[in-house]
Amino acid sequence: MVKKILFLIFSIAAMLYAENYIDVYRHAGTQEVKKLFDKELENKAYWDNYLKDYNTTYGYFEKEKYIIIANKKSKRLKLFYTDGKGSLKELFTKDIITGKSGEKKKEGDLITPLGTYKIIMRFVPKDTFYGPVAFAISYPNTFDKLNGRNGHGIWIHGYPLDHEKRPPVTKGCMVLKNDQLLDLNSTIDPKNSFVIIHEDNLKPVSKDTVANILSFIYQWKNAWQNNDIKKYLSFYSKDFKRYNGQDLSSFSLIKRRIFSRNDKKDIVFKYISILPYPNLKNEPIYKLFFYEIYKTKYYNFKGNKELYVKVKNNKVKIFIEK
Repeated sequence: MVKKILFLIFSIAAMLYAENYIDVYRHAGTQEVKKLFDKELENKAYWDNYLKDYNTTYGYFEKEKYIIIANKKSKRLKLFYTDGKGSLKELFTKDIITGKSGEKKKEGDLITPLGTYKIIMRFVPKDTFYGPVAFAISYPNTFDKLNGRNGHGIWIHGYPLDHEKRPPVTKGCMVLKNDQLLDLNSTIDPKNSFVIIHEDNLKPVSKDTVANILSFIYQWKNAWQNNDIKKYLSFYSKDFKRYNGQDLSSFSLIKRRIFSRNDKKDIVFKYISILPYPNLKNEPIYKLFFYEIYKTKYYNFKGNKELYVKVKNNKVKIFIEK
């Protein structure tokens, strides 16, 4: 593994600034080369070049994903596949039934939520009213909960198996005809599927926005890794909330105490996904998913991470973290 990593470092260095990077390695070792690469990832110009052949219409993905786009206004559902290398392929478009318009706020309001979600479970419903199979989505997510929204059981499901007796209706789910639902079932990998629900206000995500966000999160990561508390906290919005409701003031106190120990940190982000987050205010919100590896002498963490960011006037700020 070490040999593979070194080979990768030297290969990339050769393509970029071969003499400079090799000289750094000769005189200072691999850690100094790593610092140079970390710095390069902060550079938006690097990401502009990296994304030149990417299709970022629905975001950015470093791992193969299925992306379900549900339009509540047109009552259409589209399925896309990305290979995690920049391609985007439309697999099909289907008619759907959805609940009421607007942003879902509470149990029983009959509204299909707006936002970006994961499929959390595929299952066969006990009641044949919901068709032959169903997919539960992650409503309410962190954004919903921090905005006081509740409810549960938002599914993509089918028509009643006895629909001659019970016509298809929904209290907030997305409903496909059974043959089309089975097409979806045979196509997607539920563990690698996102669902974006909007009301005809989903604008294509620009490469410039994606490059801006990617350079931002590596600047944030490097400030975190280097114990630069002032710079680290500058990446957070004044209205920031942690998933548990903690505000920026409380969050800052804890982080200042941790950073003051000046622990040596090793932080790695893998499988980054960046998706638009539809909302009725049309705010430029994006949801980030990635796998984080965090190591210090006293604490190790490996697990999934979520960030919600806003992009205004080319400035990115974190306003929710989980």
